[in-house]
Amino acid sequence: MYQIIFTVLAIILGSVGFYFLSKYVLIKQSPMVLNILKVVFVGLIVLIAYMNYNSIESKISLTENVKTRKKAVQQRLEQIRDAQVQYKKVRGVYAANFESLIDFLENDSIPVIFMDGEVPDSLIGREAEALALGIITRDTTQTPVKELLFIGNFNSILDSLIFIPFSGGKQFNIDAGMIHKNKMDIPVFMASAKYTLIYLGLQTDNEGYDMTDSLMIGSMEEATTNGNWND
Repeated sequence: MYQIIFTVLAIILGSVGFYFLSKYVLIKQSPMVLNILKVVFVGLIVLIAYMNYNSIESKISLTENVKTRKKAVQQRLEQIRDAQVQYKKVRGVYAANFESLIDFLENDSIPVIFMDGEVPDSLIGREAEALALGIITRDTTQTPVKELLFIGNFNSILDSLIFIPFSGGKQFNIDAGMIHKNKMDIPVFMASAKYTLIYLGLQTDNEGYDMTDSLMIGSMEEATTNGNWND
């Protein structure tokens, strides 16, 4: 909408400007010269209007592409986070590389506890007693990760998990380790992608985007599984 308004204004202002020039400034020129100037002036108006429209259209397209790419990378990072959370539940630490993480997703299992029976009202909050009395039973079953994570899209997500969307096949950076905090060793992980790879091929120069930064999830300095974005 805005580009149409700016284009119409450029045409109107240019036409008005040419009218006053021809009426008060170029009044002594021959009709032929005036016609030539008119053609040149109209051409300039059209060119300016086109450049204005194209510039605004390019800006809108860039904004939409940036939003689409950022969202896709955020979603992929969240999938890596979900896989890492399950990995830690089973192995006590996070995966420090994609080889270990993918092998876990493909071949490992997660213990799932099933409970049979119902705790009576008189024992609510005292499940251990209900279990000891045989009122309820619990059974732990090893269930393949692929049956619990990314249900319905496991194979497609697994095939693309390590790759940064729109980057031409570049992989996310991934790391894991331990930090010592409150006299405890706490597992941490981080996965990240540089904006230079996320926005690869887009004309981001002088558009206010910090290409030296990265999108990331987790941290190697604090125990968090959050991403560094707000939207």
